[in-house]
Amino acid sequence: MLASNKNSPILSRQPRSIAFVYRVTIEETMTHRTLTGLAGALLLSTAGYAFAQGTTVIPAGQSAPDMQVAQADSGAAAQNQGGAAAAAATSEGEQPAAAEAEAEAEASTEGDGEAAGSEEQASESGEAAGGGGEGEMQAGLEVDSTPSADTKAGGNAVAETKPADADQTPGLALDPAGSPVYALADDSADWYTWRGYKKYGANCLQCHGPDGMGSSFAPNLAESVQNLSYYDFAGIIVSGQQNQWSSSGNSIMPAWGEDPNVMCSLDAIYVYLRGRTDGVVGRGEPKRPEKTELTDAAQQHEYDCLGF
Repeated sequence: MLASNKNSPILSRQPRSIAFVYRVTIEETMTHRTLTGLAGALLLSTAGYAFAQGTTVIPAGQSAPDMQVAQADSGAAAQNQGGAAAAAATSEGEQPAAAEAEAEAEASTEGDGEAAGSEEQASESGEAAGGGGEGEMQAGLEVDSTPSADTKAGGNAVAETKPADADQTPGLALDPAGSPVYALADDSADWYTWRGYKKYGANCLQCHGPDGMGSSFAPNLAESVQNLSYYDFAGIIVSGQQNQWSSSGNSIMPAWGEDPNVMCSLDAIYVYLRGRTDGVVGRGEPKRPEKTELTDAAQQHEYDCLGF
């Protein structure tokens, strides 16, 4: 029955209708997709065109003008910031540098003041060492830096000269402490300095060497008097001493207290050695003073002491 009806118009149209509908549906779908794709492409093209209007095509290896301007602005800003920082650093650096320079100037000023004070103190020390500290010095005499104990203690100025009619040692010069001292003037020695050289040569040179400079078995008296006052010196001459100069056990200074050849010229010998120690009397015989009333009185006093 179905076979007999296969030529029926109704049945023959039905398959065609289904196929048609299917084809139409497919075509519509394709059309819709096509239209949708076209619309999307158009939309993208429009947006791309709009975006492209504000876009600059940049060749490879180059920068956009806006980027260059931005980079330039950034560089200028960085440079300004760097300059400001450098200026601030320079200002901060200048302040410590100025403070340091000011401190150095103050230190230099203080150093100059200290140097001046040191020089003044050294000068005063030199006067104390070479000129007797608080004592006055004889004019025109340059005293050694290691003078006698008496010169170091009170200077070498002549405070008094005994008159010609004095009972003891007429014409002898005395320093402010009352110790015998030389009185040098016009390249000439006083009578006691000159006579001390003579009496030293007669009584002391054999052991203590020429000019008081010592020997292999007796000390340098020009150095010993640096630490001996007149009274210490006189005490050793009078009483002697043993093993004070050498520790070998055979150092003996004889006592001369009963020998008139020494005791009558004790002050003259000390005056000569004090001059040698102070560096104002050189080696050899000092220039003999001119004959005066004082020199005659001094010579006569020595003769009287010796019993002539």
